[in-house]
Amino acid sequence: MKEDFGSWLIAQHQRDDWVGLFAFYLRRDGAFPRGADPEGVRAYLAATGAGPDAIDMLNTAALEWGRA
Repeated sequence: MKEDFGSWLIAQHQRDDWVGLFAFYLRRDGAFPRGADPEGVRAYLAATGAGPDAIDMLNTAALEWGRA
């Protein structure tokens, strides 16, 4: 069974790239939906007023997760 996207994303927090930086900040957010799929994370980011850079990082991470 594939790991939930939100959990997978948080686990990337030590990477030395944009996905890792994104995960580092999301990991510190206690309200982040760890069990969410990419669209659930997108909805959460929209509700919290995230900017276009965060959406770009989400898209990059979602593509990588989808290939795993």
